[in-house]
Amino acid sequence: MTTIQDVARHAHVGVATVSRVLNGNGYVKEETRKKIEAAIADLDYTPNEMARNLYFRKSHIVAVTVPDVSHPFFAEFVSTVEAALCEKGYQTMICNTYYESNFEEKYLEMLKRQRVDGIIFGSHTLDTSGYADLKKPIVALDRDLGGNIPCVASNHREGGRLAAEELIRAGCKKVVQFEGSVGKFQVSTPSNMRHEVFREVMESHGVTCYSYDSRWNNFRNAYFRSLVREALDQHPDIDGAFGTDMLMMEMLREARERGKRVPDELKLVAYDGTYPLQFCYPGITCVEQPIQELAREAVRLVIEMIDGNLTGVENVELPVSLRRRESTACEGNVRS
Repeated sequence: MTTIQDVARHAHVGVATVSRVLNGNGYVKEETRKKIEAAIADLDYTPNEMARNLYFRKSHIVAVTVPDVSHPFFAEFVSTVEAALCEKGYQTMICNTYYESNFEEKYLEMLKRQRVDGIIFGSHTLDTSGYADLKKPIVALDRDLGGNIPCVASNHREGGRLAAEELIRAGCKKVVQFEGSVGKFQVSTPSNMRHEVFREVMESHGVTCYSYDSRWNNFRNAYFRSLVREALDQHPDIDGAFGTDMLMMEMLREARERGKRVPDELKLVAYDGTYPLQFCYPGITCVEQPIQELAREAVRLVIEMIDGNLTGVENVELPVSLRRRESTACEGNVRS
């Protein structure tokens, strides 16, 4: 097997010079660079990535944890993260934490051992005490992990306001919203703000607002359907509903089975704007999160931390937008 020493001897240069060419670090005269590149081609040399990583104490791997990679939001997020990391020369290690509540602890341990260079945390199964004083490259997706860890999130306050104003515009007087705060840990996340703002706007306009908590990290359709049925059983006279895409899709299906017409008798606003909404009829109005932009910003931050180029803590908040469809139509008006 050809080694870097063989390349150096063939090109009549030192090993350090070959290393600078391979890693793109430091100055090397153009004539010398061409000699080294010719030697690499002549000897068919392939760098030993494992040895290089050990030498530079980097794995060129970034872990990304999400609750359930099959969920449309996290599927799009992970796919974009993987593509963005690949452009930067990094590989992605994906951790699906739905089945194992201690996966976050395992990945933190991998970070401490330098088996991964950084972590993008999009899951919510670990008490924030696990991150205390950990001076490592960590970026949080929609989660408050403490003052020293950057967070990437959507403008959820605006999202809650847009959803509430849309249902008010559609004439709703009694609505239900589905929150996500029940679980082993009471997780601090910017997304909670959308529910607070939604409730405040509704109440300020004299609209009755019922709230239902859902278990944290449970993204299964069967569970969503049980929540929807409970809400409709307890409040059969509601004329509006607000929740994540999957919940509103279940609400649409359950309303149809009960003979409750959308949008005539029940208006719906979803939150996330993932691709399955395209297949619903009638179409469901939604507040869209910029999922791909969230992913790219998370990658940018974690790479800057790995490279030591991030000074201070940078929190990123991205705008959301309303996409109006048939589920909030009034007097025959549909999408806009």
